[in-house]
Amino acid sequence: MYTNPGTTPADQVSIPDIQTEGGVCASAGFMLAEGVDRCPIPIFVLNHEHSILHWNRALASLSGHPAEAMIGTQLQWQAFYPSARPTLADLILEGALEGDVDRFYHGKFRRSQLIEGAFEAEDFFPEIGTEGRWLFFTAAPLRNAEGHTVGAIETLQDVTEQKRAEQALRDSEKRYRLLSITDALTGLYNSRHFFSNLQSECERASRYHQPLSLLLLDADNFKQLNDTHGHLEGDHVLQALARVILLCVRSTDSAFRYGGEEFAVLLPGTSLDAATQLANRLCEMFASTPLQLSSSAVIRCTVSVGVSEYQPGEKPSAFMRRADEGIYEAKRLGRNRVVPISHRGED
Repeated sequence: MYTNPGTTPADQVSIPDIQTEGGVCASAGFMLAEGVDRCPIPIFVLNHEHSILHWNRALASLSGHPAEAMIGTQLQWQAFYPSARPTLADLILEGALEGDVDRFYHGKFRRSQLIEGAFEAEDFFPEIGTEGRWLFFTAAPLRNAEGHTVGAIETLQDVTEQKRAEQALRDSEKRYRLLSITDALTGLYNSRHFFSNLQSECERASRYHQPLSLLLLDADNFKQLNDTHGHLEGDHVLQALARVILLCVRSTDSAFRYGGEEFAVLLPGTSLDAATQLANRLCEMFASTPLQLSSSAVIRCTVSVGVSEYQPGEKPSAFMRRADEGIYEAKRLGRNRVVPISHRGED
């Protein structure tokens, strides 16, 4: 029986003496137990009956479960899970196959490439600490001289900070990607993303034989607005138009600013008639929205909209050209209106 200095009898751990040609080397057993207990890596050891033989200081610190409460029990699950279930070391003792391990670790494990018969896994443990911890853990069998499994050892590594750093990097990459496809003034997607999406949505509409419509919008008298009130006020008008667009479109639609005062909306699964109805609502909402200038003056602005529906197999440029023609026709007819342009057989 090995007694860890400074512990109570409940902490005492049975460590098999190391047999040598000269007999029993008790000091080697002491050194082994002391090394495990003082190891900075969290470790626990189970015997063949799944009882805890050793629960080192690092694991006690990580889990909040002291050795005296754990050694001699089969309560190893309490340090990691809200209800009783096998740990990876328990599964090793049971000779679990990969299918058995997968029942509990759901694909988040693998066989160790370094230790025969061992498994490695990684998971988040909400029960550990106040915010939960990510752990990488390895469980391996302990065998006697005849090769029979007589226990199991599990080591754990707290990889929470690494996981947080990886998530921060992913978030940063996501923000960078979003910035690269977003118009800084309005928050809508930019022109580069528009032309990329236009191509992919046309291909999808052709492949699945689904309707696809396009709105092109142009703020009316925008040059005059800029000349009269200044570019800053013009920017405010564009931002207001972007907000109205977002209020009118669905989550499946995509809105873009692809030019100075030019906007586009791609409407998957939408016919020409349905797209025209949406465009009319948008046009009316923007015209009825009072826009307050920095001078406290209140103005109202309007927008001209062209609408087209994609025809399977046609070039995206032809699809877009029809909507553009709709804008010119709306301007010619007096602005503040929607003009749909149907397919005329061009490609």
